[in-house]
Amino acid sequence: MSLFKLENIRKSFALGPVQVEVLKGVNLEVEAGELVSIMGTSGCGKSTLMNVIGFLDQPTSGRYLLEGRETSSLTDEELSTIRNKKIGFVFQQFNLLSRLTALENVCLPLIYRGLNEREQHRIAREMLAQVGMDERAGHKPTELSGGQQQRVAIARALAGSPSIILADEPTGALDTRVGQDIMNLFLELNSDKNITTILITHDPNIAAQCRRVVRMKDGKVAQSADQARGAP
Repeated sequence: MSLFKLENIRKSFALGPVQVEVLKGVNLEVEAGELVSIMGTSGCGKSTLMNVIGFLDQPTSGRYLLEGRETSSLTDEELSTIRNKKIGFVFQQFNLLSRLTALENVCLPLIYRGLNEREQHRIAREMLAQVGMDERAGHKPTELSGGQQQRVAIARALAGSPSIILADEPTGALDTRVGQDIMNLFLELNSDKNITTILITHDPNIAAQCRRVVRMKDGKVAQSADQARGAP
């Protein structure tokens, strides 16, 4: 079953008087439960593509269908609801709020849903437990290692029970061993919970563990190949 489908997606940005086209007709279809890596050299458009998939940015032209629904006519409020309820984001630099504890950071998407504090804490503790961080719930980001901060960021992404996780270089700021620990967590979440996961990565070892590798070049999908999942 197709979860989302991009048809001839183009995205341009204004650079002074010039329009620079970053995405040049991207076609991509992802099924529910897939684990996909997107690779390419710097400037190929992969992060812009992730922003379009996650409704952080709107394409200049083309069609984006989510669960069969055309999204170009959705209002800002509808797009915000989709981001909050269907998509979990994980970033290279974690994007945790330093003044908040791990528990409070994981609660953030739940606050926007209007849940009461008791329910927020219940769900946040459950998510932290899933990523092995329940004993660090009261610690602030400065008291955690890079790998621990990324686990908290993943717990935050999971808090809203998303159908899609979008991870932009989630192991890029981590050493090889810790990066593999984080990748193992993504593999486990995808296998056990069937969460559709899209990883932007420059690391071929990380990409090789995904079920499909999408390679981008010059703003287009140059190759999309299924593969057997590699061993960590």
